Parts: sequence; structure tokens; C-alpha cells
Amino acid sequence: MTRHTPPRPATPVITGLFPDGPDSVLVNPAVSDRRWRTEYARAGLTFRIVLTGLLGTALAVLGGLAASSGGGAVAGDVVAFGVLTVGASVVIGRHRATRLLVDHRHGAASPCRLDRTRGEFFMRSRDFADLGCPGAAAVRELICGVDELHRSPARGWFGPELCREVHRVVWESLSVLERTREARTLASELARDPDTEVGDLAAAAREAIAVIDAGLAEVVGHMRGCLALSRAWEAKLRHAELATRTDRTLSTVPGHDHVLALGRAAEALPRTLHAFLTAARDLTGAGPFPWERPASSWLQVPGSHDGRGGAATARRKRFRRDGPDETKLP
Repeated sequence: MTRHTPPRPATPVITGLFPDGPDSVLVNPAVSDRRWRTEYARAGLTFRIVLTGLLGTALAVLGGLAASSGGGAVAGDVVAFGVLTVGASVVIGRHRATRLLVDHRHGAASPCRLDRTRGEFFMRSRDFADLGCPGAAAVRELICGVDELHRSPARGWFGPELCREVHRVVWESLSVLERTREARTLASELARDPDTEVGDLAAAAREAIAVIDAGLAEVVGHMRGCLALSRAWEAKLRHAELATRTDRTLSTVPGHDHVLALGRAAEALPRTLHAFLTAARDLTGAGPFPWERPASSWLQVPGSHDGRGGAATARRKRFRRDGPDETKLP
């Protein structure tokens, strides 16, 4: 089995920072890369950043001219300050551009270009929290499913086209759900109206919403099927990888014959050493080894050769002969 190793996937689901906390964000698939580059440039090249960079450049140029004319240390300080100003403007602009899609903690009073129109650049899962538990839960599941498929190790086998299609279908599903917001509000108002003549209108509104919810539930079911297939193939890939690693590792382990040969070689070592040491003992007259002496000379009860051991033995013999010492009984 040849494993296709895809490059690091770029998932359209990110974790954005909002005033109400972190939230999952699904990027609009219809926004082109060119438009994103334009938005990044606008975020990094604000009026203040550009003006600061121009002022820093002007200071650096003027300081350089003054230094060439003999301006001394002051001109050098002006050049350094101008260079630092330009560098700071570049760093700040780059930071703003990289945080454009992530950081939205600017509040509702001063929204950025991405927040002005809901659904133009992205949708967040918390946007659908007011639609009720089934709809909000379905949105979270769909967004997480898109993220998992784009990050899956099996992505190299089913290709990026399927991921783009999943992204598009989920985005369209969320757009359809977003367009039911006014209908849901109307259905709630009709349900609270005491006039019996609006009963048919309320029933029609509820039926239309039920159709949308059923379609969304069907999309969620198909997403679960895609995730189940992807996870099953991931398990197959993992098993194949482990099998390859196991075979490669076991091929480096010594075989049974080699281990037996080591055992036979080690078996001869004690006999060889015994022969050398026995010969050395005979040459030096060191006497026999402990195991070569009679058993009575080295298998003795511990403590039989010290004073404490002898006294304890005498006490035990006296106890067996005379009984306990009554003067020491309580």
C-alpha cells in the first residue's frame, strides 16, 4: 500500500477571538485568495501605520543628509530614531494583518471590515445559538466536521476537491439556516397571537421551518457518514504504518540461533575460569575453596562462635531442663 502524504492542510475552520470568548469560525469559500490578500493589505496598511512609516523614512533620510554634512552625533540619533520608527510600523502592520481573521475583540461599536456584514467573510457557530438547541448543535457539528476532514491524515487519498465540496455544502447549509431567522421569528409571533384566524399562517410557517430543519439534519447525517469513512481509513493507514514499523524493528532483532550460540559460549566460561583458579590455588597453596570443604566445617548455625550465641544456647538448654525462672515471673 502506497501512502499519499499530503502537505500540511489549510483548514477553513479557525478559532477566532471575540468579545464573548473564543468561537469556531467557518470561512466563506466564495471569497477568493486575491480578495483576502487585499483585506490583509488594508488591515496592515492603515493611515496611521503608513503615516508613521513615512515620517520615520523622512527622519532617516534627513538624518543621513545631516550626518554627511558633519551633523555629528545628533544626526546619527535622528537616523536611528527614523529607522526604529519604520521598523515599528512594519512590525505593527504585519501583526494587524496576521490577526485580521483571528482577533475580533474590537467590540460591536467599532467593527472591522470582516464583521460589518454577517456571512460575507465568515460565519461563527455562536451566530446560530439563538435558533434553538437542534439548529445550534447541528451547526457546531457541521463546522467541526469540515475541520476534521481537512486535517485528516486520509485527506491525501480522497483529494482536496472533496474537501472543497464539503466546505461548500456546509456553507450553503448554514446560509439556508441563516435565512430562516426571520421565518422563525414570525412563527413565534404567530404562535403567541390569540387570534384563531392566524392558526393556518402559524402552521404554514412551522411547516416551512420543519422542512429546512429536516434538510439540515440530513446534511448532518451525511457528514457523520463521511467522518466515519475517514476515521475507518485513518485506522487502516495507522495499522499499515504500525505493521511496517514492526517488521522493520523486528528485522534488526537477533535471531534464535544467535541467542543459542551466546548461551553455549557463556556456558563454557565458568568451567574455564574454574580450571584457571584451581591451578592458581594449587600453585600458591591457598587451600581448598569453601565448597570443597566438608559440610560440617562451613554449614554452621549463625552466632554459634560468638559469646552471645553461646549464652543464648545455654539459656535454651537450661529452660528445657529446669523450666522458667519463677523469680522473673510477674
